[in-house]
Amino acid sequence: MSNPNYSEDYDDEHRLPLSPPGTRKESRPDSIFSQYLSHQIFYGPVMKRAEDLFNAGPVQSASDALERLKTIQQLHGSLDAMTSTLLADTVEQIGVGFSDNLAELRASNPDEVREAERSAEFYRVDPSSDQTINANFVAEAAVALRETPQMVGKRMFYAKGLRHVCNDTLIALAAGEITVKAAHYIVKFSQDLAPEQIEIMEHLLLPLAKTASDDTVYQKARRQHDRMNPESAQERRNKSEAARKVTHWFDDASGMGTIQLTHRSDVIKSIMSTLRWTVGQDNDPKDERTLEQQMADVYADALINGWPGSDGSPLKPRLSITIPALEMLANPNKALADLEGVGPIPVGLALELAKDAPSFQRVLTDPWTGAVIDVERRKYTPTQGMKDLLRHRDVHCCFPGCRRPADVSEMDHIDDWAHGGNTDRDNMHLLCKQHQMFKHALGWKIHARPDGTRSWLTPHGLHVIITPESVDVVENLDHINDHCPQRPEPPLIPQVQLNADTLRVLSYPEQPESNLNSA
Repeated sequence: MSNPNYSEDYDDEHRLPLSPPGTRKESRPDSIFSQYLSHQIFYGPVMKRAEDLFNAGPVQSASDALERLKTIQQLHGSLDAMTSTLLADTVEQIGVGFSDNLAELRASNPDEVREAERSAEFYRVDPSSDQTINANFVAEAAVALRETPQMVGKRMFYAKGLRHVCNDTLIALAAGEITVKAAHYIVKFSQDLAPEQIEIMEHLLLPLAKTASDDTVYQKARRQHDRMNPESAQERRNKSEAARKVTHWFDDASGMGTIQLTHRSDVIKSIMSTLRWTVGQDNDPKDERTLEQQMADVYADALINGWPGSDGSPLKPRLSITIPALEMLANPNKALADLEGVGPIPVGLALELAKDAPSFQRVLTDPWTGAVIDVERRKYTPTQGMKDLLRHRDVHCCFPGCRRPADVSEMDHIDDWAHGGNTDRDNMHLLCKQHQMFKHALGWKIHARPDGTRSWLTPHGLHVIITPESVDVVENLDHINDHCPQRPEPPLIPQVQLNADTLRVLSYPEQPESNLNSA
């Protein structure tokens, strides 16, 4: 039996029977009555349940607590229904009113519109297309929800499915009758089905979803989808095979990561059999590794160094590791280094990775915030030095919610070069290609603040502050009054003895022992 937590995710709104943008009447009420009715359906249950919880007073018993937990679960469903409605309705209304809004902006600020249109032509993007409007609004909603655009994009898929395809499911969710996961499973397995088939699925599943577990709903929805799916089993297999991929993520603070291979089941079985057979050839009684550890090591060695008798991979990736030398000297047991594109790792692992490094580069950081403020330039031209500075200071794309690493981002002028912006560290930051297009062609604005942070303004007026990734301490960054922070006295930073090791790290000339003692 498949576990829904590990099901492959090929969700795509184009697989739902959505009517064309601009014709989705659910998002455009035709009368005051329908507006009032919609408001009551989606906001009324939230207000009532929140009020009941507020007025309930102290918990009296275990049964009382369980009833409140049940109410909270229903409240989650109502809130998710509200969120889905707002997402689906707003992006639809933006598309419908795009031409009128553009005409108003062209009348009030023609120069800005002309420049944005030139940028859109340069990036080969159509700002009026449904895809662009959707992506732009998802980025704005991510700011409001404090989530990544990828997470909000997934929310948008379910929002459109609930609002425009599975409306009965949306109503049940708003009423708190079914869980959020149950509603999402019904939408998920409505893909590739006709509207009349989805109506049958809702009719069969909604009564079950009001009492059954989420896993039961998942299994029933999947089987019902397979029965009604017009595609043959071979067609579905071919589509699934076309979605084979390798994904990875770094979610372990101890410096570990995960690679996931999605492929045909026979290929996966062959790989696992090969790993087990190879591990079985190791008869060393002194090897204390577990079976899982041995298989992981064989898998990594085969990809990096090759199987025995081969030359291994010719590709040796560049690893950029920031090791806080002074912090390491002050407290080596608690110091954390930073692996570019991954995040914090134990300083012991960083030193192990760095021991065979062909070269080193000094990076100067602010002793209070940890922000990178300069990079050694003795081996590089100024342009390369600026790239190195931004790579260490910003770490990844500086667009709200984006974490594309420095290697796939580019230097971008905050104040455009054509408008007098300088090429210096105060006016430069990292942006990936996609979000350069958002900034120059889709109405996003950015302002460099005196404290080193960046203030973004979304096309519809949301403000968000972005702090450089290398900053560790933000308590004195003045986000409200917009002026440079004052350092406290005395600074609460680790005290490091000015001994020979410290001088060597700082590249200061060696001094007599008497001078060190006096320092």
